[in-house]
Amino acid sequence: MKGSIDDMVVFCRVVEAGSFTAAGDALSLSKGAVSKAVSRLESALGIRLLHRTTRRQTLTEAGAAFHARAAQAIEALEEAARDVSEHADRPRGHLRISAPTFFGAEILSRHVGEFRRRFPEIMLEVVHSNRFVDLVAERFDAAIRISAPVDSTLVMRRLAEVPMVFCAAPAYLQRHGRPGSPAQLGDHECIIYTGSAKPREWTALDADGQPLTVAVNGGLHTNDDHTLRQAAIDGCGIVRMPRLFLRDAIAAGELEQIWPDNAAPTVTLAVVYPSRRELPGKVRAFVDFLVECRGQWE
Repeated sequence: MKGSIDDMVVFCRVVEAGSFTAAGDALSLSKGAVSKAVSRLESALGIRLLHRTTRRQTLTEAGAAFHARAAQAIEALEEAARDVSEHADRPRGHLRISAPTFFGAEILSRHVGEFRRRFPEIMLEVVHSNRFVDLVAERFDAAIRISAPVDSTLVMRRLAEVPMVFCAAPAYLQRHGRPGSPAQLGDHECIIYTGSAKPREWTALDADGQPLTVAVNGGLHTNDDHTLRQAAIDGCGIVRMPRLFLRDAIAAGELEQIWPDNAAPTVTLAVVYPSRRELPGKVRAFVDFLVECRGQWE
């Protein structure tokens, strides 16, 4: 394109203000800088835009035609810039979130209605998946994760530290007895979550609080948290899950926690997003909303 946008802006301000001096005052430029900008534009276009005298300047025929088009273009650019700025500051637009299957369906779902009421201009899309999605490649704005902290290029906002617990149905414990310590889990029927890196190795804490790895096995393997919980309630064996996922069943007497919360390491419930710089308003609104809700999960 012939002529820079900046020089076009200066030229339009000269026409609108009526003089180089007035245009310079409006743009915080010297009269000389304004004159050079107009000269550069004329040179780039190969036409004279203004007739200059010692007292005034008037538009040439070509200058009048160019000003009409340039002023429209600059107004359109300024409007686009305002729209982008408002879009960044106001919570609006398409917000695509990844959430673990159980957390998304059983916990986050209780809050999406309130989020939509507060931010009606955000179109919220929640995708349930237990895998660690690639936020950038798969075009997610943020993801909720429940795991041990890992090194990452993503920004992580901690929401809660969630204890892992070992639970079983009262009927199972009546039939098979209660293991005296995590080391005895290998002697019991365990319900295996296949979504972990080593599904048959469960980490617990010994009496001194030191990590203990126990080899476990059982007749039911699944990658679905709902199936894990329901199978435990049905007496199929011992399950190891975040207490957050089992607390309702524990409160209802459907499951019993075999040892205290400190029998297993905690995991981190967090929301992650690609960058802290120029964070879109829609992502900031969602993160702040989760922080507000986290008291209900701790």
